[in-house]
Amino acid sequence: MSEVESIVRQIIQTSPAGDDTTIIKDIKTLLSNANSDRLISNVLRDHYTQEVKNIQDCGDMKLVRINGDYRFEIFDLKKDILFDYDFIGNKVIDIESGVPNELKDESVESLQEELEQYISEYYNESSYGMVIPHNDGIKVLIVGEKLNDANYYNGKWVSVYTLANDGRFSVVFKIKVHYYEDGNVVMNSVNEKEIGQSTKAQLINDVSRFDNEYELDIMKKINSLNEEKFKNLRRLMPISRAKIQWGRAIGNYKLGQDVAGGRH
Repeated sequence: MSEVESIVRQIIQTSPAGDDTTIIKDIKTLLSNANSDRLISNVLRDHYTQEVKNIQDCGDMKLVRINGDYRFEIFDLKKDILFDYDFIGNKVIDIESGVPNELKDESVESLQEELEQYISEYYNESSYGMVIPHNDGIKVLIVGEKLNDANYYNGKWVSVYTLANDGRFSVVFKIKVHYYEDGNVVMNSVNEKEIGQSTKAQLINDVSRFDNEYELDIMKKINSLNEEKFKNLRRLMPISRAKIQWGRAIGNYKLGQDVAGGRH
C-alpha cells in the first residue's frame, strides 16, 4: 500500500458521519491527479465492506449495504435484487433480479415487518433495518442517520444483532456524532457484547430493549461528562465569588485596568 493510499484510507475511516460527497471532493482536491477517482472508489468500497451504508438517493429504493458474510454485491431482500454502487457518482448501478437462495427465508418475513414497525416508531425517516438469514442464524441490522449541516451536526447509529441457531444473542453498536458549530467535536462509540439468549419470537422485542438500554447509557455518560468532568476543568466564578461585569465595567478590575492602560 502506498503512502498516499494509506492517508486516504485514514481520512475516510476517521471521517464523521455525513455525506461522502464532501470527503470525496476534498480528497480529489488534495490528490489532483487522474487516478484519484479509482483510488477513492476502491477505498470507499473497502470501507463499506466493514461498515453499513444507508443509500437514500435512489428514487423509491431504500437500500442498505450488507457486508462481510457474502460476496460483494449489495442486495435488497424485499425487492429481491442485487446491485452495485458507484461511490464517485453516488448512484446505484448494475441492478440484477434475484438474491442468492441462501439469503431467502420465509420465516424472517414477519420479523422484517416487526422490525419496520419498530423503526417507524422510534427512528427518524432516514433510518432503515433489515433481517438477514444466514447459515449460523439471523442478523438484524439497523442504520439511523441524522444529517443536519444547516445546524452544524451530523450523526449515525448502527446496531448489528446476531441471533445464532443455538440461541446465543450478541450485538455490535457503532455510534458517531459530529458537532462543528464554534468548534469541532466528534463522539465515536463502539460497543460489542454478548447479551445472552433470545429466540425468533422474542427477537425484535430484545432489539428494542437493548437499543434503548444503550441509548440511555450513552446519554448518562454524556451528562456525566458535562456535569462532572468538564465542569471541573473551569471555575464558574472568580475567587471573589462575584460575576464579572463585562463591557465598560471591566475597567474597574485590576486586570481590566492593566489591559486598558489605567495602571502600569
